[in-house]
Amino acid sequence: MRVRYAVGAGALAVMVAASGWAWWARHDSDPRYGLRAAERASGPACTGLAGRWPGRLDGHRRERVDVTGAEAWGAGAVTARCGVTSPGPSADPCVSVNGVDWLLEQARSRQAGRKVLVSYGRSPAVEVTVSPGVRAVDTVLLDLSKAVAPMAQRSHCV
Repeated sequence: MRVRYAVGAGALAVMVAASGWAWWARHDSDPRYGLRAAERASGPACTGLAGRWPGRLDGHRRERVDVTGAEAWGAGAVTARCGVTSPGPSADPCVSVNGVDWLLEQARSRQAGRKVLVSYGRSPAVEVTVSPGVRAVDTVLLDLSKAVAPMAQRSHCV
């Protein structure tokens, strides 16, 4: 009888662990949008940002995403992830939008087939991807900059 009980408890532990893993995995990636949680997505800076994401970008509604620290608009036309590593000095173009500096990562943009921008001088950083079909990238950055601006900025583009 004890052996059965021990095996039963072991099976229960495996089931509990597996269900916990499944919950965590659902919040770590979303294949619909190609999103994975960034390393520092669950930190205080990103959890504070969660309530400031805009409801619409370039006419696209925000969609439900099961990834910690990430959002998507317009079936993934625009995605954002908080908690990525802040980029260092770069020769890539950088633009300031309402006090938030955004670095256009050219090599990653070519590889991804969509614009990849990362907030510059903020730690953690916010990564934004914008598909070619988005009409007004400047408006997207304007709206996202409002959300990102309260995060502490440590350096600026030159």
